[in-house]
Formats: sequence, C-alpha cells, structure tokens
Amino acid sequence: MSDIIFPTLDLFLYDLRDALNLTEAEKQEKQAKFRAKLPADSKFFDPDLETKYLELLPKQKYYDFTTANDTLEGYYYPVRLNDTYGLQIDCSINNQTDPQTPDCFARLRAEIEWRLQGERATLGQTWMLSGWLPKTSSKSYEYIAKSCYHVFQTAANWSQDLQGVSTPESSTKQEKDIAKSGAQVFDKAGNWSQDLHGKGSLFGGEVFELWRYQPLNQVNCHVIIMLFSDQESMEKAAELYTDWMGLFSYRNKILWAYSQSRLIKKTLVAYYKQVEANQRLISDENASSFRDQTIAAKLDDIQNYLGNYTLDLPKLNFQNQIIEINLFNYQTRLEIINQKCQKLGADNNLEFLETFSKEVKENYLLQVTKDYDIMEMALRLLETRLNAIRSQIELEKAERDRTFQTLVTVVGAGTAVTALMDFDAKQCDTLSTLIPPFKKSCDNPWINSVIVPVGLILIFGVIALCFKKILSGSRLG
Repeated sequence: MSDIIFPTLDLFLYDLRDALNLTEAEKQEKQAKFRAKLPADSKFFDPDLETKYLELLPKQKYYDFTTANDTLEGYYYPVRLNDTYGLQIDCSINNQTDPQTPDCFARLRAEIEWRLQGERATLGQTWMLSGWLPKTSSKSYEYIAKSCYHVFQTAANWSQDLQGVSTPESSTKQEKDIAKSGAQVFDKAGNWSQDLHGKGSLFGGEVFELWRYQPLNQVNCHVIIMLFSDQESMEKAAELYTDWMGLFSYRNKILWAYSQSRLIKKTLVAYYKQVEANQRLISDENASSFRDQTIAAKLDDIQNYLGNYTLDLPKLNFQNQIIEINLFNYQTRLEIINQKCQKLGADNNLEFLETFSKEVKENYLLQVTKDYDIMEMALRLLETRLNAIRSQIELEKAERDRTFQTLVTVVGAGTAVTALMDFDAKQCDTLSTLIPPFKKSCDNPWINSVIVPVGLILIFGVIALCFKKILSGSRLG
C-alpha cells in the first residue's frame, strides 16, 4: 500500500524560557533543558534581549542531519518567541520519487524520539505529517490520512522502547507489524472519529486536524496531517513553516495556561475545604469543651490556609491574562497565514483553525473568569466567617473574665469584711449576739470554723457586689 511520496514529519515543541517569578538560576536551568534537545555541537546563541522572534542558530539557521545509511534526512530549527523557546525537528524519507507506505511515519517518529532522548516539551507540542500523493493514486485523501494517523499513533507506544537502541533504523520488524495493522485501519478507526477536530484545504491538497486534550492531566496531543496533489504544492506549504511555529506556540501556551488554571482551581478548592472544616469544628456545639490551645491551633491553621489561598488566587487571573494575549496573537498569526496563502495560491480553506479561537473565547476564557469570580467570593465568605468566629471567641473570653472578676470581688470583699468583724476569728460568737438561737450551734467546731466564716464571706461579698453595681450604674447615668 504505497500511497505517499516524500513523507515528512515535523515536531514543533515549546518550552518556557522566562517568567516573572523565575530567578536567574532557574532561567539558566530552563535554557539548559532546552539546549539538551539540540545536538551538542550546534552553535546555540541566546542573547539577553527582548525580541518577538529570534533564530537561535544565527550562523547556520538550521542544523541538518542524515541517518547512517542516508535513508532519512532532516534538520533542527530552534527559535525564541518572546518568553518561549520553540524547536522544529523535521525528518523525512530521503526519496522524492518513489511512493512510500504510511508505516514510514512510525520510522520517522522513532528517529525524532530517539534524537530527543526522552526530553519533553514543557508547554506543549504539535506534530505535522505531510507528503504528496502519486498521480496514479485512487484512494481518497481522508483514507490515506486515516492510515497515516493510525500508524503514527500506534508508533507512539513502541517508539519509547527504542530509547535504549543505538539507532532507530533497526526497527524493521516493528514497522512491518505496524504496516499490517495500518491495512486494518477501518476496523480500528474509532480514534480517528474521536480525535478529528476539523479539516480544510491548502494549495489544492487537504488538511486534517486531530486533537486530544485533558486539562487536569495535562494531556495535549495535537496532530496536523497535510496531503498534497504534487510536489509544487508541498513546497509552497513549506514556506509557512515559520508561521506554523508561531501559531502552534500560541495555541500550546493557551492550552498550557488553561491546564494550569485547572490545577490552581483544584488547589484553591482544597484550601477552601480545609478552612471550612476547621471553621465548622470551632463553631460546633462541642467547641466549648475545647482547650484554648486547641482553638488557637485551629485558628492558626485557618490563617495559614487563607494565606496560601490569597497568594494562589491572583495566579488564576494571571492564567486568564496569558490566555487572552496568546489568543490575540493566535488570531493575528492566523490572519497572516491566510494572507500568505492567498498570495501563494488559491483553493485554501483554513477555517477549521478559527474554531479554536471560538472555543477559547466561549469555553476556556469564560470558565477561568467565572472560576476567579467564584473563588474570590469564596475568599470573602471565609474571611467574614473567620472574623465572626474570632468575635464570638473574644466575647466568650470576655464573659469568662467577667465571671472570674465577679468571683474575686465576692470572695475578696466578703473576706475583708468578715475579718474586720472579728480579728480573733470568733465570728460565730459575734453572730450569736445578733442571733441568740444560733449560740448553741457555735459549740459545733465544724460550724464555728467553716460554715459560719464561709457564709459570712458570701453574704458580705454579695452585698459588696451589689454596691459595686449600684456605683457603676450611677456613673453611667
């Protein structure tokens, strides 16, 4: 099943170069990680200056490579786009005359994966499969695209096993197995129907966009397949590589920022639940049995969670701004691509790429904006409730202090007056002179030594407390 001439695979991958919260050491570390994706002898140069687009191999622009037996050829093309590193790795079959089978894309992917040696993009990546059809081909563009996509996705599973092999060209058996499975593509075309996100036309050929995206798991698999009718059309399309580099950069940054917003929201919700649980515990009807130290510890926990919540909340809005500016850049770059296509040739339709802009506006931006508003309102609610709890605790503490002061007043005043009545501690005899029937009770040592003194202390203490309240009331009046 030889259906495609000069099959070419391009990987556009992106790493973050700089950010507001990065130290100089972290910035150097990110540069080193990106540099590790390039050959060691490439003349990488990244000056510290602000620029929208900068080629990082200024003396050679591209770093070309070929495999040992010259069957594959390709190049590296690293650039800087504002605060982002971008790298295009191109790999193709070194034969522009003989048709190839779709399974060659497994071989091309294995070569690129082997060259990366496990290094992955931090912001995201886009794969582009391209080639032109033989004039004698009777199969539809979509049939061939399905076959290529199935082989390409299957290759993702076994190409990782080639990381320890000295060269990916030793994978002949795997390629044959994949070729056989490619012939059964219509029996396993479920992924195609699920992943197909849009299709259009370019220079007389057809373009297919396939996409899988799981924000929370940060899964973003984006594949573009371009099939042309002849070599001239494909060469025209190659003039758009730098534009694709920018367009895919903005797209991947949007999706990365949205994924980050999902993680931030998840963290904020966790903080909210922790604060709410502690607040509920303090406000519980059994809270009065807590020791003061326990309540203080819970309040400290709440304050720590709220502090983290307050620090993370602006990050949600920051991701929203990243999405907005990259959406603007995406739309601008797409407009430039459309203008170039009109100049290079007719029969172009890339409207399917515009649906991404609509999806970002209607789903991602709206969702992040709503999440920020809700989480900001939740913060105010938590702070209000915390202030109410603190006020309640202060009131209860003040009430306990007043109760203690009252007790001190009663005991102190009663003791003082009782002592003035009889310095020899013969209060019972003194009391019997006032109440004659009480004289016999004074012979009881328990009454004489305990009950009478305590009773007098309480009586005179209460009288003193009443005088205190009367005096306090007269001052207020």
